[in-house]
Amino acid sequence: MIEIVYDKDGQTEDNIFAGITLPKNIRQIGVPSGNRRIYIEDYVMTYLNQLANPNSTFARGAILVGETVRSVNGEVIFISGALAAQNLELDLEESIFDGETWSYIYQEVKTYFPDLEVVGWFLSRMGFSTAINDMIVKIHMDNFAGPDKVLYIMDALEGEDAFYLMEEEGLRRQSGYYIYYARNEAMQNFMIASKGDTESDETNEVEQRDEAVMHNYKRIMEERAKNAKIERMNRRLSGICSGLVVAVLALGIAVFSNYQMLEKIEYKLIENGISISGNKGKMFSDTDGRMEETRQENQKSEEGAAKKEGGEAVDTAKVRSAAANLPQYYTVQNGDTLSSISFKMYNSVGYVAELMEANGLGEADDIHEGDRILIPTVHMEGS
Repeated sequence: MIEIVYDKDGQTEDNIFAGITLPKNIRQIGVPSGNRRIYIEDYVMTYLNQLANPNSTFARGAILVGETVRSVNGEVIFISGALAAQNLELDLEESIFDGETWSYIYQEVKTYFPDLEVVGWFLSRMGFSTAINDMIVKIHMDNFAGPDKVLYIMDALEGEDAFYLMEEEGLRRQSGYYIYYARNEAMQNFMIASKGDTESDETNEVEQRDEAVMHNYKRIMEERAKNAKIERMNRRLSGICSGLVVAVLALGIAVFSNYQMLEKIEYKLIENGISISGNKGKMFSDTDGRMEETRQENQKSEEGAAKKEGGEAVDTAKVRSAAANLPQYYTVQNGDTLSSISFKMYNSVGYVAELMEANGLGEADDIHEGDRILIPTVHMEGS
């Protein structure tokens, strides 16, 4: 395109347009020719360039308003206003100009440009060049028929634009047009109003994005708290499992190393009529010398329980039952855990739950050195 900038001090010297008052300050695009000229106001061009912003991936359209001035030999189309056409943002096959659409367009024209009329339409399609196709021609013929109705096409991606007018052979591309500069309060007011709507939409979009960010942040924090809780539980369970493994290994070693000795002691105790069910757990954890000492203590206890003042026999089963029902306490030592205390008192780590229940302890509670805890009576296997 050839662009020529100059001032016109008066009416054009071209006799074709004699009698038509033309703008003084203009910018010529291309080489206009023929007996029809197109003039578009600078504010309108600014607005249309905004609609055709390269960041917009949709088709954009507008209704062009202005006036047509005719003389005996020539015709000038002045475009001094534009309104965005929402129905042209869809695919061209879905762009419908029905009664409701035209009613809205005429209402907008009456509101912002009461002294102007529809003189054509604008279409922006990025990457489709400024060439026209059958669908574009059909939309123009169906809705903008007449020799004085223009079609202005822009491809912002390629930086091209072109005007079309209806001639005998159909829509024909014009070789040039003029941009003129004038005081255009109507278009300025419309651009301010449309900018306010756009800013309002952008504000709503920002608020929606902020809300989405806050929602996502809360969700992340909740997940982190949940994961931290699970990690604490896993560490606690890992510690308990480690204690169980150690206890089971210790028990296995004790049983293996003292198995034969225990068999001999058990046999001797049975020969002497002494029950070993209540003492079996104790002997599993003692050394050989301690087991012999335990046997002697148990034997003395049995002999003492068999006597009473006056020489009367005492029911040893009742004595044992009464002793078993007396509450027992244990003082926590340094390094003790409920698992180790269970193993000490019952020769098994399987009574942690009973210790917790008897002392009102929860999973999150700890025991400390010097604490005195109740050792409940439990039904042990084999007793």
